[in-house]
Amino acid sequence: MLRIGVVSDSHRQFTYVAAMRERCGRLDWLLHAGDHLSDAARIAADLGVDPACVRAVAGNCDFPETEPDELLLELEQVRILMVHGHRHGVKFGPQRLFYRAQEVGARVAVFGHSHVAFLADAGGVLLLNPGSLSQPRRPGDPPSCAVLELADGQASARLQFLGEDSI
Repeated sequence: MLRIGVVSDSHRQFTYVAAMRERCGRLDWLLHAGDHLSDAARIAADLGVDPACVRAVAGNCDFPETEPDELLLELEQVRILMVHGHRHGVKFGPQRLFYRAQEVGARVAVFGHSHVAFLADAGGVLLLNPGSLSQPRRPGDPPSCAVLELADGQASARLQFLGEDSI
């Protein structure tokens, strides 16, 4: 089984990375869905993830854009679409992203931008927003991330909430 840590919207804040390591355990890959995607290397190092197993997409706060704003990966026979979400209107709902995932044949669509954790399996597409590792949008929400597990062409995910008590 391949275990993938998924983060977004880290905004150069690393306070909860240790809690992520504690909550998520061993991770084989790290996906960063944008907004300070350059943080991915440091987060991966702190989590013990090989730099060759890190992928990131550019968000609306990534200047200059050093990575694409859309990426298709295939791991463990599962196609993953990665975007930040600002070009797909995800703050208003995941519909456009869902259609894009269907269009490219993705089983999983990873996104960020809203700073709100979200997980749903809709029409055969697993929609996964890990929320924000540093700046949750809704009052009372803790920082969050996700773990995506892939095995034998199947995908499952769970959100991880990293509250103050987990530092």
